[in-house]
Amino acid sequence: MFVCRGLPARLDFVLQQEVDLMADVQMKEAELKEGGASWEQALARSPERRVPFNTGTADGARAVGVETRFIYPMEGGTALVTFEETEVAMKILTMQKHRVSLGDGRSITVGVRPVVLIAPSSLKMETEASPRSVSISNLPRMDPQTLVDSLEIHFSRRRHGGGEVEVCKMVPDSWTAVLTFVEKDVAKGLMDEEFHEVKFQQKKERVRVTPFIHGRLTDLQTEMTPCLRTLLLTGIPDVMEQETLQDLLEIHFQKTINGGGEIEAFLYTPLGQNVSVVLDKIS
Repeated sequence: MFVCRGLPARLDFVLQQEVDLMADVQMKEAELKEGGASWEQALARSPERRVPFNTGTADGARAVGVETRFIYPMEGGTALVTFEETEVAMKILTMQKHRVSLGDGRSITVGVRPVVLIAPSSLKMETEASPRSVSISNLPRMDPQTLVDSLEIHFSRRRHGGGEVEVCKMVPDSWTAVLTFVEKDVAKGLMDEEFHEVKFQQKKERVRVTPFIHGRLTDLQTEMTPCLRTLLLTGIPDVMEQETLQDLLEIHFQKTINGGGEIEAFLYTPLGQNVSVVLDKIS
């Protein structure tokens, strides 16, 4: 699936999620060493997050893989097409030039190129728990500003273990909040209890307070990775309305007589337009 938009500012969120995950693991390992707790007991305190990561091990080291979204710039007069089968894409690529019928005896010739993306192969980060900030999860779905106000009011009161709040911000992608206090000791005291009942619009909800981790990217390795099922069509002239020409192009590359096959996604950008496309995965 292709999504057109400007360059997104999602890197901070992705890095914070990576940092949060690694911090949880480090915290649980420390608990095991100090208190002799079982893995089941330690994991029971881990924040419940929906994060875009898969974990695994290699040569005894912990590896964290990121589900990256790729930004691909498209110039005018081009189209991206993703086929359902790799074999079809390879066949189209080897043909190089394709003559597309427009009806009424007219036709255009378009070129085809592989789509190659710069993908991260590994990254290293330095992490550190913030002494004045906490991450708050298990939050109810409601107006973000009302939610932030409720959290700030609750955790600014001493009887709730809180203190003067410097700032409270939402992280919309994960629906968590980051609360920063003026004094250092407040954050630690709240994390010791972990679960807190907070009043939101006349109803109390049980929220979870965990460490907020700062992360700094120290090393990033990348590699050029070709898409196996996605190709770029080039040299498309502006000869008719955008939707009509896209339909004709898609019909052409669906037909087996033209070397094509079933299409999963298709996006045409007319001459004079430049867009950035978000690719969910390398395919």
